[in-house]
Amino acid sequence: MITSTPNEPEYLISARAGNSDAFTALVEPYRKPLLVHCYRMSGSLDDAEDLVQETFIRAWSKLNSFDGQGSFRNWLYVIATRLWLDEFRKRKKQILLPLDGDPADPDSPPLPPTSPASWLDPLPDSWLSGIGPSPEFSYERRETISLAFMVALQKLNARQRVVLLMREVFNWSADDAADALGLTVDSINNLLYRARKNLEASSYEETSALKQNLDQFVHAWESGDVHSLIKLLHEKATFAMPPLGVWYEGRESIQRALQNFVFMPNIKWKLIPTSANGNPAFGIYRGEGENYQAFGLLMPIFAEDKVGEVTAFLSPQLVTRFGLPTTLSF
Repeated sequence: MITSTPNEPEYLISARAGNSDAFTALVEPYRKPLLVHCYRMSGSLDDAEDLVQETFIRAWSKLNSFDGQGSFRNWLYVIATRLWLDEFRKRKKQILLPLDGDPADPDSPPLPPTSPASWLDPLPDSWLSGIGPSPEFSYERRETISLAFMVALQKLNARQRVVLLMREVFNWSADDAADALGLTVDSINNLLYRARKNLEASSYEETSALKQNLDQFVHAWESGDVHSLIKLLHEKATFAMPPLGVWYEGRESIQRALQNFVFMPNIKWKLIPTSANGNPAFGIYRGEGENYQAFGLLMPIFAEDKVGEVTAFLSPQLVTRFGLPTTLSF
């Protein structure tokens, strides 16, 4: 496996001599892989960006401590992981998940969010562009950045999460993971065992969506055809709308929620295709007056040939993170 970028030794020597441009050239190839790693740990786009920036600052200040014998890339990953663990211990930040709590009553209007905690963010595929297939291929695979896998990860405690990533996503040895985290090999193996057991209780299998099914989903949503939309759903499908702390389960409940709160008179919807967490997604635009305004991001997750989950992230700001416009004309 390739473990360095071209000219890395030369950049390293120059950076150690105080050349900041050489340091930038040294670390920039690792920015996107590090962003994805930090996103996996934190579940937050903003936190991931902050962590990577802090990782580069810390690496610059401690560059002389890197002996050059191991992988510079892995050294950066260790810095980022330790920074996140320290921050997690300090802030105890809670990441809320789309299906937290019990299903809601589809006939009761959802209340505005009151919790200051953050919700799990979807991942723009632009963060994955230019990564792989080597050396990042083994840990930038589609299943390890899927929304379902991210939900499962957030249910692990901090140390279980990072050990699982190091051992099963990065393919690090137990010795390497132990050195990185300052733990014993026995502790690493125990944490990995517990992480695997906890993941077994979480289903994160997804199937690729057929274009025909996606086209039917878009047409039904944009035309307000709730009956056709419900026919596309799995019998036990779920529908969530973070940051509103509500979600609905089953076709009947979802149909009532859509009719009550989504497909209302004089409201039109437009869906613009994009991709999130390696799966098809759509920017949602709400039409009132002369334009469609960005409303959020819609992610239908397919199980076999039916939609098993629909998550509508209700955040206009999120649409721009995916490179989509804030306004569309009729």
